[in-house]
Amino acid sequence: MVKPLPLGEFLAEEEDVKTFSISHPKHIPLYASPLAAEGQEHDELSEHSGEEYKKTPAHMNRDPDEPPLRVAHEAGTIQLFYDLFFVANLTTFTSAHEVSNGQNLASYIGYFSVLWFTWLQVAFFDVRFSNDSALERLCKALQFGVMTGLAVVGPNYDPNEPEENANFFQALALILMVSRLVLAAQYAIAWWWTKDYKKAHLPLIGHVIIEFITAMVFLGLSFTFHRTTDQSVLHGDIGFYVMSAVEAAGVLSLSGRTKFLSFRKTAIVERLGLLTLIILGEGVIGLTSLIRKAGTDSNFTSNTIGQIISSIVIIYFLWMLYFDQIETERVGTVRQQVWVVLHFPFHVAVLLVVEGAQQLSNWRKILDIINPFENDISNIGYNVTGQLGNNVTGTLGNNETAMGIVDAVNETVNNLLEKLDKSEFVPPDISYELYELDDPTLNQTDVLEILYNVTSKVEVFIFDTFGVESGDTQATSPDEVEADQIDTFGTVFLYFFISAGVVLILLAALFWLGKRRKSRGEFLSIAFRVLMGIALTFVALLYATSSMANENRFINYFLSPWMLPTVVIAYGIVILVDTILVNFVKKSILSKTRTNSRV
Repeated sequence: MVKPLPLGEFLAEEEDVKTFSISHPKHIPLYASPLAAEGQEHDELSEHSGEEYKKTPAHMNRDPDEPPLRVAHEAGTIQLFYDLFFVANLTTFTSAHEVSNGQNLASYIGYFSVLWFTWLQVAFFDVRFSNDSALERLCKALQFGVMTGLAVVGPNYDPNEPEENANFFQALALILMVSRLVLAAQYAIAWWWTKDYKKAHLPLIGHVIIEFITAMVFLGLSFTFHRTTDQSVLHGDIGFYVMSAVEAAGVLSLSGRTKFLSFRKTAIVERLGLLTLIILGEGVIGLTSLIRKAGTDSNFTSNTIGQIISSIVIIYFLWMLYFDQIETERVGTVRQQVWVVLHFPFHVAVLLVVEGAQQLSNWRKILDIINPFENDISNIGYNVTGQLGNNVTGTLGNNETAMGIVDAVNETVNNLLEKLDKSEFVPPDISYELYELDDPTLNQTDVLEILYNVTSKVEVFIFDTFGVESGDTQATSPDEVEADQIDTFGTVFLYFFISAGVVLILLAALFWLGKRRKSRGEFLSIAFRVLMGIALTFVALLYATSSMANENRFINYFLSPWMLPTVVIAYGIVILVDTILVNFVKKSILSKTRTNSRV
């Protein structure tokens, strides 16, 4: 039997000591300095979390009046944990708000703006001053609470109903105030650590002032929501967006004027990349929800499966287009600031693309359910017409004929409800119409009118089942219901194709900003992305001009399963052209290298 070593002897070996320190958490100090020690290459904070990412040491030949900050090249685990709260917020808000009309679209973008700029300000601090201490964890816990508060008020964020949501807007303003006060305190602590450096005073005090003023503006906005007039709530809503933009501009301006506050060699590129993944992941979550709503296996027609596959491919292509072009080492200070700011419209566009793909897939699935039902009801109507012939005013004449029609309609409706997993529930308004059919005194006109009403009410029920908000609640006939839903999904069609094109245009801008020296092939790639983006936005003109001569053209395209594949093909062509251009540039460089070596 092997006798265990005493504790002192076990710790005597250097390798054992290192193993012991890695496998056990280190002591967390009450507070920690963001300054880098001379010659420091690694951060103790990353070692505590089990990560080994390099840190930027004190700048060589740096200005002695500027503080040397420990700048992380990769995000820490607590920062990634904070990003999870962004995921929860986005998922909660998206599930509660269908983007089906212009007003919903405006409120959707508005809330995302508040959420995104709040995340951005926290990320700005983290990538430059974050350190692991009890005080830092306390501040981060408060920011977790802010995100939780945003998740609570998010589902009720609707500027279109100011009187009903005034209390939620007031709560939102106070939550945002707390987030900025926490940031002001964190920047004040950073200033205290760097107060011995002359050039650190004004920039950091400026950060404190910016965050404090922003907090006070949000506090002031909270009082505007005590009123119940539409105008006061609208102005408060706009105040959120304007103040968030001004705050970001102020922080970026100070950061661009001071070398030690620059975002160069920080983890800001990685953080924005991770946020892009989160937004793409929201599209995947939406697709799983879409599949769950499909009901029985019979609802998964070839069209539905094709739409789901197209949505997945669009998300995958977006990932490829974004992450295959990032080159962090070539980004300068000013360029990076513009690059960071462009991520806001880019993330909005990506979010609308994945949300639009989900909604259009939903539309295709609804059509695959409604069309067979309408055909069955039409056949029943033809049978009624065949039985009565040209005798429009003649009655059915006997209960057997009436019961036969009732049975046929009941069977059609029940088959539909089974597809929707609603077989145990028949909506009362539909039951009433079915009851009206059981009357031998009905004539042909009466029966056709009842069938007409059954069709419209079933269609409304189907759209409600799939969570589609109707724009016109007064629609009563199938034609009116169809026109209303085409108008609703027409809005989706409009923002989906515009966003799909804007994504390519912004990707071209990000690619251009991300590289100082570009080859001819890369210039061609950027130009091709812009042209393809413009082409996709022009597809939206089909709906914008649908009241003109090309109305039939839009309806035919809108009712076809080719909307999502159009974007898939466009993105695929861009990726293919990028690949061809890259290979062409590589071959040209190799050819020139060989020629020069021979000479």
